[in-house]
Amino acid sequence: MKKVLLLLMTFVVATIMLAQSTTQKHEVQSGETLYSIARQYNVTVASLLQVNPGLDADHIMAGQSINVPAGAQRSVATPVNQQPVQPVQPTQPATQSIQQQVLQQVRQQVQAQQGVEVPSTPNRPRYKTLHEVKKKETLYSISRLYGITVDQLVDANPDLKKTKLKKGVVLNIPYTTAEDTQFKEEQQRAIEEANKPKVIMYPSIKVAVILPFSKTEEKVSAESQKMINLYQGFLLAVDSLKQRGCNVEVFAYDEASSVTPVASVLQKPEMKDMQLIVGPIRQWNLKSVADFAHQNNIAHVVPLSNDLSLVNEHPTTFQVNSHNSLLFNQVYNRFYLIHKDHNIIFVNMNDRGDNMSYITDFKKDLDAKGVKYSNASVADFATVRDALKKGMNNTIIPSSGSTTAFETLCKKLDGLELTTEYTVQLFGFPEWQTLQGKNDKYLGKYQCQFFTSFYSNGSSSRIQQFNGRFRRWFNQDQYNSFPKYGELGYDIGAYFIKGLNDFGSSFYENLHNYSYISMEFPMVFEKKNSWSGYQNRSVMIVTHRTDGTVFVR
Repeated sequence: MKKVLLLLMTFVVATIMLAQSTTQKHEVQSGETLYSIARQYNVTVASLLQVNPGLDADHIMAGQSINVPAGAQRSVATPVNQQPVQPVQPTQPATQSIQQQVLQQVRQQVQAQQGVEVPSTPNRPRYKTLHEVKKKETLYSISRLYGITVDQLVDANPDLKKTKLKKGVVLNIPYTTAEDTQFKEEQQRAIEEANKPKVIMYPSIKVAVILPFSKTEEKVSAESQKMINLYQGFLLAVDSLKQRGCNVEVFAYDEASSVTPVASVLQKPEMKDMQLIVGPIRQWNLKSVADFAHQNNIAHVVPLSNDLSLVNEHPTTFQVNSHNSLLFNQVYNRFYLIHKDHNIIFVNMNDRGDNMSYITDFKKDLDAKGVKYSNASVADFATVRDALKKGMNNTIIPSSGSTTAFETLCKKLDGLELTTEYTVQLFGFPEWQTLQGKNDKYLGKYQCQFFTSFYSNGSSSRIQQFNGRFRRWFNQDQYNSFPKYGELGYDIGAYFIKGLNDFGSSFYENLHNYSYISMEFPMVFEKKNSWSGYQNRSVMIVTHRTDGTVFVR
């Protein structure tokens, strides 16, 4: 019997020693139960009873020391045997510091995904702080202290749904709604900032120019001469930029015959290294080049075509020449700003050059804006005479931009022998640029005004200097055409190469920050959506004054 008792005592002592070596101590606080203690340490009541032999689960008292399995992690939302925790007010700097740490971590995590090795930072704690309940405090008073609602406080402390609030209990204090909103907004901004692609600055701008130079022609055609002029103007822009410290490499390719695709050019190994492609001109070659530029994130400039389908499908393509739908809408808006208070008269010219769709949409736009106008016909000029008003600005809009229609209208106006009581102005078409030199008398007399997306003012000192430089470089003048292709090439080169040099790979994002004073083609590009390319939405209003000067706005 003695041997049996000795063995039992040895077993009990061994069990207690084993428990002590695999446990940690917890001092019971007022109001605690074995269940709430188990919740605190994320263990079961059975595991607590196992390491506390003989413990009465229904009768534990404040101050009693019990064993807790070693390694069990205590929740911050439980009573603790420590000095009272001082409440942290929502606006204290510590809260902001934690937020900044988490924002920094977001940036670092994104950078790490991009292959950048960075040190880690702590997460924002789940709760802002702890609060030890004091005598006479209520859920409402504690909630008011921290700027939160009672529901928020209870949600952060689920035990409050089952037990009454008692002195000494330590509560989780959640962040306020405003703090959570601010944190989420800052976190989102940090994610967006960290996700921004790294801006690459180009040590040298590589440009491919693909144009139909037609080197095999026995006699240079007018088209080839224009394309050569475009390239020559482009080279003048490159030279100007090099003088200002910009490094540029130009690769020129002949869009040889009318049936030769550009596939062989695109297969050249250097093409994928380009930052800019200018051209081609042939309609059937444009899509393959636009596809290639899009796939390799290369800025692609289309000098002449205004095909909407091309720019709609290629986000790196720029159309210098505006599509009529965009151009005309710009014209209608500009006209309204200048002439909305004028006496507006539309004159049907009955001419081969009549653009009735333009005129019809023009009238619809004025109708929508509540602007009144009159209709007249050159065939019955009395209708024009009757529509004119004394003491008002009379603006006449002919339906055709042809030279014949212009001269016919002006001569019939001369025949009315209008007194100075009548102020008459003509508003016409881009083709009226060709009237300069031949019809200057009429252009000035009727203060002729026209819209255009390109205009070369031969009387400006800048154009004159450019023409002199062009002549010195190439021993020839620009081909006499509208537009002037040398000036077009210069504007394309100066605008895009300078932009790529200044902004690098962020050129697209900085178009709204970028301005260039053009020679002939102002460039203000518009992107309809994320998958489309860019259309030039610039339009100029050119006015011939009675003193012979020209005003462009």
